[in-house]
Amino acid sequence: MKRNPYHGPMLWVVLLLVGLSMNAIAKAEPKALKGKIITNARELKIPQSAKNFVKKMLSQDRNQFRKDANGQWRVYFLAFFNRKLPDDQIGIVVLDAKNEPVAVANVTAQRGQTTLASQITVESTETPGKPHTLQVYFAKQGKPVVLAKKQILLK
Repeated sequence: MKRNPYHGPMLWVVLLLVGLSMNAIAKAEPKALKGKIITNARELKIPQSAKNFVKKMLSQDRNQFRKDANGQWRVYFLAFFNRKLPDDQIGIVVLDAKNEPVAVANVTAQRGQTTLASQITVESTETPGKPHTLQVYFAKQGKPVVLAKKQILLK
């Protein structure tokens, strides 16, 4: 197994198996979304068809997240990679305002994959109220190669 280039706490990530909806993603995967991530505090509803796919996804996109009843931030996301995944492992990281990881996870994937629907939970951060960066990446020679990223605000 390859070493995670981000050091820090390993937190929960749940890979959402979307089934038929993944076909809609593959057919509707627009160039405008490559390298971008759609985020929400609730589970994303992935359209079953390619018609108005981008519009429906962007209408769910949120940048600000508040703590839940457990004092954590849960971020559901759909990442559109800027290239096909050349590996079978994907890393997910949330970096704080100091560029330090506050949540890190690894998931098994398929080579050639171009999207990831998942979630990550941030248990704590030293910089609440400041921009954080959600990144999906793969490791190449021990260094992260970013597939998609987004600025989010944890309040």
